[in-house]
Amino acid sequence: MAHSEIIAGLDIGTTKTCCVLAEVDLDTETIDIIGVGMAPSDGLKKGVVVDLEAATASIQLATSKAQQMAGSVSLRSVWVGVTGEHISSLNSRGVVAITSSDREVTDSDVDRAIEQSKVIVLPPDREIVQSIPRGYVVDGQDSVHDPVGMSAGRLEVETHIITGSTSFLDNVTKCVERAGFAVEGRVFEPIATAEAAVFPAEKDLGVALADIGGGTTDIAVFINGDIFHSAVLPIGGQFVTRDIAMGLRTAQYEAERTKIAYGCASSDMVDVDEIFTITTIGETQIRELPREILVGIIEPRMQEILQMIKAELMRSGKLDLLPAGVVLTGGGAQMPGTAELAQQVLELPVRIGRPEGVRGLNDTVETPMHATAVGLVRYAAKNHAIWHDEQKASTIKHGLKAWISRWFK
Repeated sequence: MAHSEIIAGLDIGTTKTCCVLAEVDLDTETIDIIGVGMAPSDGLKKGVVVDLEAATASIQLATSKAQQMAGSVSLRSVWVGVTGEHISSLNSRGVVAITSSDREVTDSDVDRAIEQSKVIVLPPDREIVQSIPRGYVVDGQDSVHDPVGMSAGRLEVETHIITGSTSFLDNVTKCVERAGFAVEGRVFEPIATAEAAVFPAEKDLGVALADIGGGTTDIAVFINGDIFHSAVLPIGGQFVTRDIAMGLRTAQYEAERTKIAYGCASSDMVDVDEIFTITTIGETQIRELPREILVGIIEPRMQEILQMIKAELMRSGKLDLLPAGVVLTGGGAQMPGTAELAQQVLELPVRIGRPEGVRGLNDTVETPMHATAVGLVRYAAKNHAIWHDEQKASTIKHGLKAWISRWFK
């Protein structure tokens, strides 16, 4: 019989809150999207909660829309994406000795090594969000992905550790709980986004993910299939909207509408005779302006965002080791001309990443802005499948022991 579960991914962003519901078959790991909900976010700034009530209301609205689309689904818990300027990361190493008589590496040895890698000095107001194994070293032999069952006297693990401010993380949890849901898991957003938008072959070659959100841009660098570097930049698409509002003397909502309807990141893609319409503050009459004026406001800010991405990739030390280039996701990546401008600035191959490998309402979540929420579902499904396989193996093991015991009796 198939074992399926309903999994919810919740992306609480600066400009929008997105909830994706999926039915996951734990045996085949197939994911069917059954509900999607989107709501404006008013309670966050650069990934950090600044208004508990507003953030809670956004979560309630997004999850309610997703449940209505899914039908009679009762949602109790969600997987939440976390980001923000307070997030930081580092690479650590844990080492343990294999003391069993047969010198065979077990799951408990792997767990001990990972726990050892998490023994780092942290300020009292910070905590570990995730600890991701990047690879194992067995008696000096590196690049081992699964050491369980191997003979060894010494086991080392390299982990990528993500930390965050305890108070900021607690505020996100409070908002979700006030909305009526339990937090089943917290995932650093670019890790989740990569699950949906980056291909395994790209991770093996060497690739960078840049998720351009409303208030922040998340970076993740993958080398040899494993995450090597991650960061959060305090800039995003909302800065473009603000520039338009200031440059054209219009309201924020009108600037956002104009950006979505007429925006373009590259002046090379705009003809001189193109026009756009806008309503400025204090005027009731709609104005018509050359579109190149709008692009002249957008392009410098997009160049700045891309230059900051390039600087972060240089800081990782892996800019020259990314043959698969850069995958752009998030709402900021949807603007026409973004990929073309990014190729010029980053001097690397660039593609726009969209959610892959899901069924059901996949046409509803095919845009870059849904990548994080879908990625949360994929990340959760992978963890649920691992747990399910472990439970099944444990059941078989105990069943075999019981059968042998009965046979001897």
